[in-house]
Amino acid sequence: MAKRERITITIRKDLLKQVERLQDNLTIRSRSHAFEFLLSRVLSDIRLSSALVLAGGKRENVLIGGKPKFLMDVKGKPLLERVLGQLAGFNIGSFLVYLDLKKEEIVEKLSSKEHAFELRFLTGNKPVGTVEPLRKARSFFDDTFLVAYGDTLSSLDLNKMLQFHRKNNALATAALTTVSNPKKYGVVVLEGGKIRRFVQKPRGNPDSFLVSAGYFIFEPEIFRYVSRNDKSLERDLLPRLARKGLLTGYPFQGFYINVNSKQDLEKARIML
Repeated sequence: MAKRERITITIRKDLLKQVERLQDNLTIRSRSHAFEFLLSRVLSDIRLSSALVLAGGKRENVLIGGKPKFLMDVKGKPLLERVLGQLAGFNIGSFLVYLDLKKEEIVEKLSSKEHAFELRFLTGNKPVGTVEPLRKARSFFDDTFLVAYGDTLSSLDLNKMLQFHRKNNALATAALTTVSNPKKYGVVVLEGGKIRRFVQKPRGNPDSFLVSAGYFIFEPEIFRYVSRNDKSLERDLLPRLARKGLLTGYPFQGFYINVNSKQDLEKARIML
């Protein structure tokens, strides 16, 4: 559970009576609960409160030198903890982390520390792709939420991305950046804010140098579009959303690195 702190406030009596009317002894049981409910409703419009962080995958995607990359040191903290801390900087208070390979080791490491946010784990017995964790997490999200990769660090401003998402009344928004070698990523074609084409790791000449940065803001309605046959966000779900005109793109500039090798790890240590 998220930590709570006792505070003292002064409020007009007429407003207090309105707050007290919210108490139904079922979902809202006290004045404090009523104030928390109202604040969460207001703040949900200006910040993301929860996120699913994907930190699973096949051995070649998870291990560097035989060790899980999510636990490798980046400026005094494991990579995954560094990612969570960066996201928490945007006032995300609740994280659900998906793990499969080396899950026990990663859970033990992260659970041994205190965090300024709620941290829960969703685990699998083997790599299942990126859609299955989303499908399993369905009951955790009833408001706008973030999906992010646990091996990605960047200078993305999530608050500005959320504002863009809200302004466009979007179902799904993908953060986009430019890279020198787009063939390693999900390449997109952007037209007027909408992603018209999404191709994961194209074999031929890419249509652009604009790629998915691995951050996605979804509305809960996204689950209506998840097919039982979907396995990959980038190969199945996102291309289908793009074809339907339901995928919005948010380009950003600045620092971005997806850690997949020792070289990437060293680059992250230097640039942070």
